[in-house]
Amino acid sequence: METITKIEYIRELDDELFEIFEQTNFLILNQLSKGEIPKTSELLLMFMTSSNFIKNAILDCLENDDIYSANILFRSLIEHFLRFKFICFKYLKEKSDKQSEYYLTILEISEHLSFSKSINAVNKINGIDNQTINEMWSELCEKFPHLKKYTKKEIEEFSRQISIKNIIAYLTEVLESEEKNEQLLSKMIIEYSDLSSFVHGGVFAFKSCYKLSNDEVRQKESERIAGLTFRISGAIKSISYLIFYQFNKEFGSLLLQTEEILRKYK
Repeated sequence: METITKIEYIRELDDELFEIFEQTNFLILNQLSKGEIPKTSELLLMFMTSSNFIKNAILDCLENDDIYSANILFRSLIEHFLRFKFICFKYLKEKSDKQSEYYLTILEISEHLSFSKSINAVNKINGIDNQTINEMWSELCEKFPHLKKYTKKEIEEFSRQISIKNIIAYLTEVLESEEKNEQLLSKMIIEYSDLSSFVHGGVFAFKSCYKLSNDEVRQKESERIAGLTFRISGAIKSISYLIFYQFNKEFGSLLLQTEEILRKYK
């Protein structure tokens, strides 16, 4: 079976997953507006949607024989998956919306701070006075009034906790301490590190291009990436439905259908 045929088969299976996902729209929106875990629901929907877009782009790249770009997108998909698992483990540990609300708030703050620091870097190059730390903090508190109860040091520590480096450390600790059977997650933690070179223009990625110039090698690698992409995107949906099922049993049949489709690809 040629690569393109295998990818077409994956697309057919994924179309079935997407049809189920479309059936969940009303149920998920109901969880967002009236459910017991609105913030967790928001994050689950966010990761299901974003991973779906990335998955489609990866498959497009592979069909166009652009495996380099596929690897860049694949690393992004893995990061989405790692963050998703982080949220799920945190939620399942406390069975409350607190950690998800905390994550969303800190993520927004962290992105705002990164943007402000980038502006300062450009201003420095152009000889423009930078914002002082206090000015940045005042602007942040104005944008997020509830932050006034925290110190700058606390916010910086919160931001560090949700860095991808610390998320990986947390996931690794969970896997080791609780002896969870998470083969896909364990594999993706390693894969995430290996793919760094493709994102950052490293030597490893460049050397990989030589190996991938061989048609047979490139075909096998394309099949591998396509299969893992399908599994990751499907797992995000499946795990999300499982969490939603705790509050709405209508997700039960959708979960079973999703898992049945995922088992079709081996």
